[in-house]
Amino acid sequence: MVRYMKNVRIIAAIMTAVCCAVLCSSCKQPEQKIEINAPTISSTFDEVPEFNKDAVEDSPNVNGKRFNLTLYDFTVRYNQLKQGMGETDLMTVSNWKTNGMPDKDGNGVGIQYYYYDDNEINITATVETESQKLVNVGVGTTVSKFMEQDGDDHNSERVLKKAALVAQAACQSKNNCIDVLQNIFYRTTTESNDSIWFDGYVFSLSTQEDRSDSRNSVMLFRVFPVSDSLRNEWKIVEFTVSQQ
Repeated sequence: MVRYMKNVRIIAAIMTAVCCAVLCSSCKQPEQKIEINAPTISSTFDEVPEFNKDAVEDSPNVNGKRFNLTLYDFTVRYNQLKQGMGETDLMTVSNWKTNGMPDKDGNGVGIQYYYYDDNEINITATVETESQKLVNVGVGTTVSKFMEQDGDDHNSERVLKKAALVAQAACQSKNNCIDVLQNIFYRTTTESNDSIWFDGYVFSLSTQEDRSDSRNSVMLFRVFPVSDSLRNEWKIVEFTVSQQ
């Protein structure tokens, strides 16, 4: 148990460094990706996501946008989705942990990093300290955990599904689009683009390499809204339904 908790803290600390690097730099200069084994089966197209346009609001932060959800609101929505899928392993608001001290982004907006330990797959969140609204949410794990396989079951599928579920909760989709969102995250592991834009949101994979042992390198799948001007400036590749 002590070793497990130590590993969780290490992952959380590295994910904070990854988040800091992303918030302080544009998507035009992503971190160097590490070599990973992609999931064997991509999700299939179900329905085109219908995001709630009221899920996003303007913000003075570096992205120019934020979710209109607090950490509590997000947790409630995530649990509602889990219950709708017949799952009982729900999140508890009190189990969110702060990850380091409050910081400021490039525009001077106060932010606080959080993480939620979910069996060595951490759910992450960046929250504005003043508005208490979410800047981004995501799922983090290590390369070794991502590549684990139990028979025909690939842990990578579980990680990407959780990332998709987190994204659907934050973007407040009006329909079930887990398959589509999972496929978008899947593409960030197989293509040269670390970031993909879809309907106002950036879906990204950030990595922090452990040079002593690549298996301990951290992967962080995140979703966050950005202003149209930033999207054009960063020249992020757009996901289209025809790519399904």
